[in-house]
Amino acid sequence: MKLIIIGGYGNGTVIAQIAEEINKVENKWEIIGFLNDFEEGSINGYPILGKVEHDVVQKYLQAEDVFFFYALISIKLNFKSLNKLHNLKIPLERFATLIHPTAVISNAATIGHGVSIQAFSIVGPNAKVGNFIQVFGHATVGHNCIVDDYAYVTSNSIIGAHVHLKQGAFLGVNSTTLDRVTIGEWSIVGQHSNVIKDVPDYTKVVGNPARIIGKVE
Repeated sequence: MKLIIIGGYGNGTVIAQIAEEINKVENKWEIIGFLNDFEEGSINGYPILGKVEHDVVQKYLQAEDVFFFYALISIKLNFKSLNKLHNLKIPLERFATLIHPTAVISNAATIGHGVSIQAFSIVGPNAKVGNFIQVFGHATVGHNCIVDDYAYVTSNSIIGAHVHLKQGAFLGVNSTTLDRVTIGEWSIVGQHSNVIKDVPDYTKVVGNPARIIGKVE
């Protein structure tokens, strides 16, 4: 299968690395290039095929063996990047999900489209991981968790059992949650924070235990 990465230096190159590591075990992905609005030439040896535009994407969609990974979702670009994603009109089933060979995924877990699960991460039994989610290295998604679309699980974060990360929720590096808490829509949990109770939608929390310090616009 052929892969086009929508992004560039940063998360885009991490996705390329995961595909390369998968290919060492099973020759599955041919990375044909990047779509990027700001770079020219190539990124880490892969050609830039064009800008992140509807017409460019539609040209490649004509080939049934071409899949995409959208690597532009981030804490700083949430709604701007989502508008761009939706405007591309890529069918959900044409987004690749890439799982690093060292990740441990329960057979009873469900994983959506456009997901990356990076090195040494764990997804427990009966966890439900939605679409367009990145689970960064050494993160743990506990059993029976629900991780809604566009959520962001950064490196070394640990999600307890039966936790619900609602749409767009962001867990900072080394953050942890108690079992059975809910992290609200588009909320931000700061680095090294320990969440022991529900976090409202559009809220910033930090600390141990995590406390509210502001709102997300």
